[in-house]
Amino acid sequence: MSTFSTLSSLGGSMRTDVFTTPATFWEAVAEHVAEQVTPALKMGERARKPIIAYLRDLEGIARRECDSRQAIQIIASGRHILGDRSDIEPIDGPFSRT
Repeated sequence: MSTFSTLSSLGGSMRTDVFTTPATFWEAVAEHVAEQVTPALKMGERARKPIIAYLRDLEGIARRECDSRQAIQIIASGRHILGDRSDIEPIDGPFSRT
């Protein structure tokens, strides 16, 4: 069984299969986050909420699967740019305490 994070409010759907996220996804995460954050900057606070939730989920996945501290920081920065100041709970993983 796979768990998917889906965001369809931007006219399409984004899916990150948490069991098969390829390393190439994490290598390109800066572009992926920018694609979500840039248009959201023109949206109101309410419209940003699904994008922020997606980025929270993505950060949790990154903390479990990704071995790049930079990727986690990029995702967290994207959330902060959109106004999210919440902390992501530490999870067991290579950078679970960052």
